[in-house]
Formats: sequence, structure tokens, C-alpha cells
Amino acid sequence: MEGQILQQRSSYRRGLVLGLTMAEIMVLLVFCLLIAMATFLKREETRRIAAEQELKEEKLQNVQIREIVNTLSKSAAVAEKIEGLSGLSDPQAIDQYWRELVDSRSVVKEIEKNLTVNELREGLANIAAMRASHIDVDKAIRDAEIVGAINRAMGKPDDPPVSAQNVLDTLARGMSPGNGGHQWPPIIRMSEADGYFFKSGSAELSPTFQEALVTKTPTEILNYIRKYDVDIIEVVGHTDERPIGLRQYSNLDRDLLPVLKNNAGIVSLVPADNAGLGLARAVAVVSVLRQSPLLAGYKLIPLSGAQLVNTDETLAISGSPGDIQQRRRIEIRLRKSSTGEATGSLPATAAAQPR
Repeated sequence: MEGQILQQRSSYRRGLVLGLTMAEIMVLLVFCLLIAMATFLKREETRRIAAEQELKEEKLQNVQIREIVNTLSKSAAVAEKIEGLSGLSDPQAIDQYWRELVDSRSVVKEIEKNLTVNELREGLANIAAMRASHIDVDKAIRDAEIVGAINRAMGKPDDPPVSAQNVLDTLARGMSPGNGGHQWPPIIRMSEADGYFFKSGSAELSPTFQEALVTKTPTEILNYIRKYDVDIIEVVGHTDERPIGLRQYSNLDRDLLPVLKNNAGIVSLVPADNAGLGLARAVAVVSVLRQSPLLAGYKLIPLSGAQLVNTDETLAISGSPGDIQQRRRIEIRLRKSSTGEATGSLPATAAAQPR
């Protein structure tokens, strides 16, 4: 008898899982599935309600638009007013006239963002008064720009003294007749062939390069700024065509700004290709030039030419994968932020020539 009881207990235990019979487990699984299904249905119900609400709003907008269109189409007064203002009768011409009115309204809104109506009226009144006094408005603006350029050429009180020749050059460019562009300043090139080195595959500056950027280069840039009346300093990093190695990782997206803010060192930059290497080296130069008080207030922009530009300003598409020190260079280009602020230059045909 005891043997039969023990055998029955053993059989019963073989049908248990975590203390539950198979039937109880099935009931539990069905219960879990019902909960999941209820959650899914609830989410779909919420989406359905939101879609129905959006549909109702769109239908309401469509009804309002139809009502407006019907009102306009039935209003003879509106049609007559449009025809009277435009002097047109062709539907296509009237439609074009309407589009021009809408565009004009957009232009007025853009002007109002920068000028108030009173300022605009005062400006027009001043122009009319100058013309009534036989004053050439364009010449007056140009003269004001020349004076502004001379003031910029004179420099700040704390800057080194400016030679009289620089001021005379600025005045001469502004007084030259027929000037329509701007005389381009020379490009400052700093290549490995000239002794300006970076660490191979890195943006780390050599001590000689670092010293030149601190002592000599800011003065050279400032002289060009005053002579040519420019305010933007573009620093372009160029490389040769040799790959820098197999790197799957680049931290430029993360660390370029900290380096520019001097919150991280140049050695922390890890480019993965020549395009990134050119930009990292430009950032290295800009981070040093930004610390010069001579260049405070001017715009410094780092750019990358990668391996795509030869030293003669042509595209490097023929392929020269060798070790070329002249191509591993930094170019500092100076320009004016707005062509409308240029005070004087060579004639437009000369200004368009390659630099």
C-alpha cells in the first residue's frame, strides 16, 4: 500500500512546474495574453480617436475654405474691384496679379522685421530731400563708406600705430573711379616646405609653427586687414593625397568646439580621413590666432580643402599620391563680409581674376 502511495506522489510531482499543474499554467498564460491584447486594443483605440479628431478638424477647415471661395466667387463687387485695380479681364492675368499682390505683402513683412514704417518713411524722405538739394545719394553713401574704412584702418587706441601710407592706400582705393569690386589681399601660405610642420597624421603644431602663429602671423594679418579693408579671416587646411591610415574612429564632431574654446588640447583631436585632418589643422591654427589681441573683433573661420586643391589653385584630380610637402599647408585668406561694404578696389574685370 505504501509503495503505491509513493508512486502516485512521484507521478503527481512530475506534472508540477513551479508548484503549478499544467492546467493552472495554461490558465495563467491565457490570462497574460488577454492582458497584452487589452493593452494593444487600448492603444489602437487611442490612435483611432486621435485620427478621427484630426479628420474632423480637416473637414471643418475644408468647409470654411469652400465657404470663403463660394463667397468670393459670388461677390461681383470683389471681382470688379480686382479687375478695376489690375485693369485686367483675363482670368490667368488676374491670377498672376493676385500672386504678385501676395508676394508684395510678403516683401513688406520682411522689411517690417528690420525696419519700422516710420524709419522707412524717414529714410525715403531723407533721400528725397538729398535729391532735391542736388546731392548724389550713391556718392554720399560711398563717401560715408570711405570714412568708415579710414576709421577702421586707423585701428583701436590699444593697437600698434598705423602708418600714414596704409591710410593713404585705403583712401586711394576709395577715391579710384569706376571701382565696383574689392582688391583681394594676398594669400598667406604656411606649408611644411617652408618649415611649418604638423605632427604626421595629427593636428599637433610644431614649436616653430606655434611660435610663428603667436608672434609674426597676427601682425601680418592685421596689416593686410587695414590695407585692404577686410574683416573675415579664413583658415584653410590642406593635405596631400596619402591616406592617414586605417581609422574607424573620429572624435571631431565631439571635440572640435572644445578645442576652439580652449577647453581641450589640439592633441585630443583624432581625424579619420584627410578631410577631417585638414579641418582639424585649420582649427588648431584658429585656436591659436583667436588668442591674439591684434585679431580681436575679426571673424576667424576654419575650413578644410583636404587633398582636393593643388598649390596652383586647381583641382587635384590627376592623382599625385606621393610625399609632397608643399601641399601639406595652411592657407590664410582674407575677405570682406559684405560686398556692399567694400570701399574701393580694382575694376570689376580685375577683381574677377584668380588670386
